[in-house]
Amino acid sequence: MSTVDVVVVNWNGAAVLGECLTSLVTSAARSDHDVTLVVVDNASADDSLDVVRRTAPASLVVRTDANLGFAGGVALGIERSHGEVVVLVNNDAVVDEDFLQVVVDSLLGSSPEVAAVTGHLLLAEGRDGDGVPLVNSTGNEVTGSGNGRDRGWLTRDDGPPAPPDVFGFCGGAAALRRSALDRAGNFDASLFLYYEDTELSWRLRRRGFTIRYEPRAVVVHRHAFSSGTASDVFTFHNTRNRLRVATRHAPFGVVLRAWASALVRAVRVQGGQRGAVRRGTVAAVRSLPRELRLRRREGRATVVSRRDLRALVSRD
Repeated sequence: MSTVDVVVVNWNGAAVLGECLTSLVTSAARSDHDVTLVVVDNASADDSLDVVRRTAPASLVVRTDANLGFAGGVALGIERSHGEVVVLVNNDAVVDEDFLQVVVDSLLGSSPEVAAVTGHLLLAEGRDGDGVPLVNSTGNEVTGSGNGRDRGWLTRDDGPPAPPDVFGFCGGAAALRRSALDRAGNFDASLFLYYEDTELSWRLRRRGFTIRYEPRAVVVHRHAFSSGTASDVFTFHNTRNRLRVATRHAPFGVVLRAWASALVRAVRVQGGQRGAVRRGTVAAVRSLPRELRLRRREGRATVVSRRDLRALVSRD
């Protein structure tokens, strides 16, 4: 029996949290692992804690004094837990009843260099004209302009299976080996929202670990429930963190393309997101000294070749 900590970060998510926790309680009961649910509540102002008490009373609840974002919440949950496997599940996701058994067995049944197993996320609202569910993610990729994206986004669920090897894990549904986290480090809380899984995937990859996709670890996800993809919060953090993470980790050519496209967008963008794009770009500029220091540090920790790092970037 293996010890497993399931970390769920919540901020004012009472409307969805109960369904998420109920599915995890069911999945944990069907698993032969020793599972602890860890709910990190980011100073919610709604009745989220009452929801936890009703649906998963045995959970370890970590209450913060302020909203630490997803990145800070996950980092705190990992700090406060001790299982040999850490499973991440978004509070707006519902897991299949066999999810925990499948995702943990897939990780522990792999060789030690497999640091994470990412699940099969379906969009809760997404179906094509034939009623076939649409894919949210089969893991994370990084493009030649430094953009992080969900592999398989909006493809039909009945399409060809995705390859098992993938650049990074999706933080909405993944299992991580704690021994790998001990080597690569915890999540970077300063990212707050978005790209925190891409950044940690880079660190794991640079230290010689690999990441796998498990199609049987199924999760249904309400994409961007907390912030919304059209919100200033989403736009600001995506703009800033894309540049920060690319500067810290990506091959030099990717860094140049990321900054060039960002600066062009900051000049040309119109409409309601204009302010958020520009604020995100300015914040990334201000973070450059720190990111360049971290780039040098990560360079010293890297055990794979530059050619191998370039190969991690998607060609399309």
